[in-house]
Amino acid sequence: MIRHAGIYLIAALAMALGCTAAVDLFWHGRVLLLDSRLFGGALAVMGIALLTLGIRLLHRRAQDLLGREEQLTQLARELEASNTQLQDSEARYKGLLDAQGDVILRRAPHGRITYANEAFLKLFGVRADNIIGQVFRPENHPDSPPLTFGRLAGRETGTERVSYDQQVRTIAGYRWIAWEDYAIRASDGRLIEIQSVGRDITERKLLEAALTDARDKAEEANRAKSHFLATMSHEIRTPMNGVLGMARLLLETPLAPDQKTYAEAIRQSGLALLVLIEDILDFSKIESGALVLENGEVALRPLIEGIAELLSTRAHAKDIDIATAISATVPTSIRGDGIRIRQVLTNLVGNAVKFTDEGGVLVSATIEKQNGTDGKRDRTVLLLSVRDTGIGVPSDKHAQIFEDFVQADSSHARRFGGTGLGLAISKRLVEAMGGGIGLISVENEGSTFSVRLPIEEVPCAIAPFPLKGKRVAFVSNSPLLRSALELQLAAAGADHWHSLDLDAALRESAKCDLVLVDAAKGQPFPDVTGVDTPVVALLPPSERSKLSALSEKGIRGYLMKPIRQGSLEKRLAAVLAGETELVAPAPLAHHERPAGKGLFILLAEDNPVNALLARELLRRRGHSVTEVTTGEAAVAACAAERFDLVVMDLHMPGLDGIEATLRIRSAESDEGAKPVPIFALTADALETGRKACLEAGMDGFFTKPIDPAELDAVLATISPPAILAAE
Repeated sequence: MIRHAGIYLIAALAMALGCTAAVDLFWHGRVLLLDSRLFGGALAVMGIALLTLGIRLLHRRAQDLLGREEQLTQLARELEASNTQLQDSEARYKGLLDAQGDVILRRAPHGRITYANEAFLKLFGVRADNIIGQVFRPENHPDSPPLTFGRLAGRETGTERVSYDQQVRTIAGYRWIAWEDYAIRASDGRLIEIQSVGRDITERKLLEAALTDARDKAEEANRAKSHFLATMSHEIRTPMNGVLGMARLLLETPLAPDQKTYAEAIRQSGLALLVLIEDILDFSKIESGALVLENGEVALRPLIEGIAELLSTRAHAKDIDIATAISATVPTSIRGDGIRIRQVLTNLVGNAVKFTDEGGVLVSATIEKQNGTDGKRDRTVLLLSVRDTGIGVPSDKHAQIFEDFVQADSSHARRFGGTGLGLAISKRLVEAMGGGIGLISVENEGSTFSVRLPIEEVPCAIAPFPLKGKRVAFVSNSPLLRSALELQLAAAGADHWHSLDLDAALRESAKCDLVLVDAAKGQPFPDVTGVDTPVVALLPPSERSKLSALSEKGIRGYLMKPIRQGSLEKRLAAVLAGETELVAPAPLAHHERPAGKGLFILLAEDNPVNALLARELLRRRGHSVTEVTTGEAAVAACAAERFDLVVMDLHMPGLDGIEATLRIRSAESDEGAKPVPIFALTADALETGRKACLEAGMDGFFTKPIDPAELDAVLATISPPAILAAE
């Protein structure tokens, strides 16, 4: 503006001088530049120009000021509107904070309150003008742990958020507050304030306490129920074992046919009651969460074949076959709970035998390799199946049959008894082991129950194939037995084939190294004396007495059904080597045992009936028995005499069998004596105390009532010192 004014002034002066000279020239005919009139005129003209310029500049300045005033007025209006909005927003925010139930307050870094909402003031019964600028320290409940409120206070760096629960005194009494502290920082990271938000969670805490109390009471009730059922199970089993044992002893005495029938009915009824008790006890354990799975080494083939043998007597009594078919891919041993696998399989096979009147039952095992996905490792799955040719399960019962207390036939006229717990227990056990169970069944055509279990293989050496390269023919009218033999011979390395026609098989025998013939129960066996190829008979146990007669018909060997893989390989290899063994050594009759060759046995049992049963079983086998009724007496007897075997009841008054065994083992260790074999005598069919017994130093178990065959097998492994010295 000043620069423009200077230019205007110079221009006006020049113009004034020019105008004055022109007038002077017009009037006088010359230019008098230094004439005072000329100068005065120039000044006058210049003054007029300057006045005009000033007026113009003042006008422009006035316009600028008016424009700025309008701008300032507009800005003032906008600021007023913004201030109004800010006040409204602040009022709404404060109203929101005051209206909600959560406690909200802010504190300076060292604890002094800078803001508290209405919920805070009401909860703790304070006024804003009394609390602002003060330090807030709520009073903890006397039973609460010493928690410090405001855990971020005093921290310049570190955790930005902390959550904790605190039971503090309020105007309404002690209440549980769930606090959450937030760090509020400046742009440079400096801690400005700490905001604490607290929510009253007293009702939730009370509910949690009530639920915890209810859970504890329920668990205590479950424990009491389980303890009661376990006690009652043991107490019921104890006399029942006596009944079963005495019935077995009675059956070993000379009886009239009708007396034998009655005694066998007593034994069968007792066995059915034991199964019922065990099912209820297992169900209770699963329901209460008391089921504990083991993870030991399990030999699969003996386990599966042992179950088939165990139930073969029942199957052959119904004139049906029972066989095992175990693939060569199945590992020798796995890691898992062998007792529970045995329980599931025994239940499934027992059901199959129970509901099958014609045909038979096939128990098979294979392995499936599954590739891992989504980062998971590859895994091995054991596939167990139990196939029968029985009555089948209606399609509308397939899902329900695994439920508690459900049977396929629940009518009053149902043919088969039972609790309906077996399959429910099996399903839960399989699922507890990480597997699954399924059913494929057609009514009146049979059923197949399948179990899938993830397993861990135990590395072991691969056994050689004893029948490698051998051609074996087998003849059987049973599809189940043929399926089993195919897998068993393949596992042994043989080249096999089969024919339903015995005559055709014998005609083709020259092409084979062995011929296996299934001997039908009650049917005469063909004469094969003219056949050069060795013929081996497959017999049910009830036909054992016919072995001598079969020898006269040219039979070179035999196998008892159900056929074990090891027995098949050993017996067929022996026959191929030219050995003949048709007459199995008969078990030594009780009264025929040589005198002086018996064992010196200590029996520790407090129940008179069970003691009588065990004593009679041992004495009938020619052994000498010393009886005691307490654990203390058993320890004293072992200290005084040297026994060949100790049979120790687990449950005795005072010192139980476990503690008595520990003391006996300790005394043997102190004296450097050879440990005496100690076998537990227990009513627990599942041997749930197995680990404790083994850790105490026991060598094995007898399950009440003692099975004579099991007893004979154990006694056969023990030789008295007198016999060893004589040899």
